[in-house]
Amino acid sequence: MIEFLQLLLAHILVDFYWQPTKWVIEKREKSFRSKYFYLHIALVIIVSYVVLGYWSNPVPALALGVAHGIIDIVKIAFDKKGTLIWFVGDQVAHLISIALTALIITSALPAGVEVFKTWLFTTKTLAIFTGALVSLSPISFFVGILTKPWREELAKLAPNADDNLANAGRWIGMSERLLIFVFVLVSQFSAIGFLIAAKSLLRYNDKSASGEISAAYISKKSEYVLVGTLMSYTCAIAVALVVKTLY
Repeated sequence: MIEFLQLLLAHILVDFYWQPTKWVIEKREKSFRSKYFYLHIALVIIVSYVVLGYWSNPVPALALGVAHGIIDIVKIAFDKKGTLIWFVGDQVAHLISIALTALIITSALPAGVEVFKTWLFTTKTLAIFTGALVSLSPISFFVGILTKPWREELAKLAPNADDNLANAGRWIGMSERLLIFVFVLVSQFSAIGFLIAAKSLLRYNDKSASGEISAAYISKKSEYVLVGTLMSYTCAIAVALVVKTLY
């Protein structure tokens, strides 16, 4: 475990603190033809070697640097817009390479695989993982279906209203439900009240004075958000309570 944490620390320092924006931009434009690409990989190797402290064996740091470079090249080749999916995938790939390196140098790879399988294939782990997934997209679709009549009513009141960021409501809802799911699992029900209080701070720009959006629309939109929020919270709490009964 200590080797994994050491290599993870090195990765965080090099990838997020010691990589100037100039390097990132040129790497994205030139890929492996950028000199900063090789400087970044060299830094990964050096910092990993120093932090790990295996002075007589530089191979783990060298192997990790090569793996880091390959992962970065793949990301640069396919991620032209800097999307969230590729960012998460890139970091997951780095974490896997770090974990494998740590397990190999401690000769604990077979044992590590068995521990992971034992941890994964348990009722508690599978229940939590499945419940978390249910709390995200499935409930989004479910709440979306329930609130569809009100969205249609709002669309009739203000057909040209443009007061929402694209997909912002969906991401806000999923984030809230995931937090609530975790709060229920750890029995921190008071934290849910904090979330509700924080959500009450949400306000809509009053455009009725300028005639852009009617007061009726603003009032009904607030009610729509409140109803959707309560439905979303109720579903997340219900899923979490079911999961708790399974282990």
